[in-house]
Amino acid sequence: MPNAPLLNAGGRRRLGCGWELHAPALRIHHSIKVPCVWEDAGLPRSFEGPVEYRLEFRTQPRAARRYWLHFGGVSYEARGWLNEVPIGSHRGIWDAFCWELTHALRKSTNQLRIEVTKNGGERFPVPQVLSGFLPYVSSTFGGIWQPVHLFHTGDAWLSDLFIHGDADGRVRIEGFITGEEAGLRLIILDMQHHPIYEAHWQGAGAFLHEACLSGVQTWSPHTPTLYRFRAEVWLDGELSHEVEQLFGFRTLQVDGARILLNGQPFYPRGLLHWGWYLHTHAPAPAKKIAHRELRHLRALGFNLLKACLWVPPHDYLTLCDEMGVALWLELPLWLPQMNPEQIEQVKHEYEAIVQQVRSHPSILIWTLGCELSERFPHDALRELYTLVKRLTNSPLVRDNSGGGECYGGALREYADFADYHLYTDLPFARTTFRTFLERIRPAAPWLQGEFCDHDTQRDFHNLRQAVEPHHLWWLEQDPAVNPQGVRWFYETPFVEERLHQQGLTKYLTRLVRTSRQELWMHHKYTLELMRSLPNTSGYVVTGLKDTPIATAGLLDEQGTPKISSSYRMFNSDTVLLLDWHRRRVWQAGGDRPANPDLFNHFGGQTLYPTLAVSHFGAPLQDAQLRWRLRRQRTLCAGTIPSLSLAGGQVEAIAMLELPVPEVQKPCMLELQAELIAGGRTLAHNRWRLWLYPRPKWRRGVRKCALYDPDGSLIGLPALGEVFLPLTRGQTPELPLLLATCWADWMRDYLWRGGRILLILTDGASLVQESLPFWREAAHLFTLHPLCRQLDLDDYADERLFAFSTDRALQVEPSRMAIDPAAEWQSLWRRVDARTGWTADYLAEVRLGNGQMLVTTLHFAGPLGDLPLSLQYHPAGQNWLYQMLRYLRPSR
Repeated sequence: MPNAPLLNAGGRRRLGCGWELHAPALRIHHSIKVPCVWEDAGLPRSFEGPVEYRLEFRTQPRAARRYWLHFGGVSYEARGWLNEVPIGSHRGIWDAFCWELTHALRKSTNQLRIEVTKNGGERFPVPQVLSGFLPYVSSTFGGIWQPVHLFHTGDAWLSDLFIHGDADGRVRIEGFITGEEAGLRLIILDMQHHPIYEAHWQGAGAFLHEACLSGVQTWSPHTPTLYRFRAEVWLDGELSHEVEQLFGFRTLQVDGARILLNGQPFYPRGLLHWGWYLHTHAPAPAKKIAHRELRHLRALGFNLLKACLWVPPHDYLTLCDEMGVALWLELPLWLPQMNPEQIEQVKHEYEAIVQQVRSHPSILIWTLGCELSERFPHDALRELYTLVKRLTNSPLVRDNSGGGECYGGALREYADFADYHLYTDLPFARTTFRTFLERIRPAAPWLQGEFCDHDTQRDFHNLRQAVEPHHLWWLEQDPAVNPQGVRWFYETPFVEERLHQQGLTKYLTRLVRTSRQELWMHHKYTLELMRSLPNTSGYVVTGLKDTPIATAGLLDEQGTPKISSSYRMFNSDTVLLLDWHRRRVWQAGGDRPANPDLFNHFGGQTLYPTLAVSHFGAPLQDAQLRWRLRRQRTLCAGTIPSLSLAGGQVEAIAMLELPVPEVQKPCMLELQAELIAGGRTLAHNRWRLWLYPRPKWRRGVRKCALYDPDGSLIGLPALGEVFLPLTRGQTPELPLLLATCWADWMRDYLWRGGRILLILTDGASLVQESLPFWREAAHLFTLHPLCRQLDLDDYADERLFAFSTDRALQVEPSRMAIDPAAEWQSLWRRVDARTGWTADYLAEVRLGNGQMLVTTLHFAGPLGDLPLSLQYHPAGQNWLYQMLRYLRPSR
């Protein structure tokens, strides 16, 4: 009801036990404890209701008191009766509400009945209400999902209250007293419950009170100091109403592209959370589960959680306040299809939600929805933006996370910062990020509101052993148990079966391990890239944990970390970075970026990397950087003293000079660096570099026919000397052929005993599929002489970055395109971490007396940030040499 009281701090009674759940249409009746959504009680997930929650309770009402029933959250529509007298109705999943019971309350025994209809059915379709993203992750949830309390007040109470403290000690308190004029007493206490401020006066209606306190400690992720605020309403000498809130003193500001927290540069590093939990359908975890996942978040170096399209319960928000986890609260508007009446309901719910949570100091960033297209009116977004700005006074509010540029929404935005969701594969990351970063616009923070997802192999063995089957309902293929609902992605129930059909079940444990190592590498590259780009302001990694639709979490479905705390090396306030000189290639009459391989180098030369730092925090004086290059032992080392770092920007520290030895076979070096300030290590990082011998083409390969009709192998060494191009219509007489596309004459060449290295440089040959190389993929290498020769025996690490491709071979169609009699052996398989289907990056084909290696891996040509020319692809040259030597008939 409008102007209902806030939940009373004292004299309240939690109504948790003794409830009964009735679903007459299903002939189901359960005894339950509340909160409890009906899917957790075993009702079908596709059932929208109505479902009745009934409770018999006893009370002895006092004269001159008013009695209230407070619901923390109900999904979606609730209608209530007490002793069959109507007491109220409410629509909305995410906001708390309160009904008055006084007129219907009896002495002794009372009968409470709450009728609930959830979203997702015919009455309240998912796109027509504020459903959030959970229905697209698993399912909708219905019923009472947050606590219910009974309490009483006098004839005056607080119906709104907002407290905000600034870092300089100023505090602003505003609220509304409903009912009779009454005395208001405001008290601020420290966490030892010592009063540090008090004020009182008579009044009614809206009020605003400001004060300035001295000696307060600020709230930040590093020092999450909280204070307790109590507001008491007194009427005729009795306490009529009492509200308590925790709050903090913190100041959030924007300085161009920089975000300042309490005057210091602050770089938000967040994890995306959709509110999904393994053991309940509602986004309301037990406190120990919430505490554990937030503790893991901090241990991995993150300082922020993005609540993506859901509103965490009050207890969860309080934990964030206490643990120093900043929050990006994204309100639950996604893929809406709403009429004007439903849009008005959105405005009503947004006002209630924001009023109820805005005092939490952890909430720093607000977005009104996610990836909105033109289906939600521009004028309505303007109203919502204005509403949230007015209610919070936050300098970081945005209408549409992801932006109209990328998702087809309005280009005239109501936004205090730029926000993109650039889910790109590694070869395209730098170019894609810079494209959107470098647009001319007014100075403002630039954040990635979602990005950097890398799915890993789901650990089905562990899930089946550790989790009760009814919590794994989302793995079932039976639509009665696991209805698809509005989920566009419904592959997960079939993945185990597909892995078994393809003979991959025996590799599951290995794929789980190696795909997590690949995730670590993917994130290291991406986050270091973000920190290296000037004027980026923060990011949110997708995501916190694995869910039914994706396995990109840093925690698994049970909340256990999938990676080690070494992740903090590249995910902290201060991160050391490595950069390299640029090179160019003259092609088609002009310069183009050569994109030299960052990780692979020829031995016997001097390398000149640049060490840099991205530091967000207080300025540093007299810091020093120590570095060393190791290969089992230290090859060279150095110290750079007396560094001064301003903070809030990327700064080059020094160009290193690293002489590296000649090598007879590929080997790995490790460059290590640490930044020391104030007697402690502020940051450390390490980078692996691989050295290769320069191929001896004439000795190792001798002569090889070349079929490259489009000139795709740019920078091919020994061209005309070792590699002899075929003229138009010519077939090779040499027994060894390097080709960049398949031609039908190669079939006879193989039958006669020819050897072919087929590097497919376009998507037209054989049967290929466009797929990301890193995202959504796990890599499986076969025990094979060539794989051992190339040192391919475990997982895809950064030395394979330059081989990244956006195409893979469909095995059986490609084999048939070569010849039905061809024998195909997969050497490097891509296992799709979401669907379970496989494709090949490298295979060996035998036909007649011939032999062929076929691959879609990148060796040369334009592809994102990969080497344009083999001249700048040392590992590519080495692999080309080793593959041809493997095929050479005289080996």
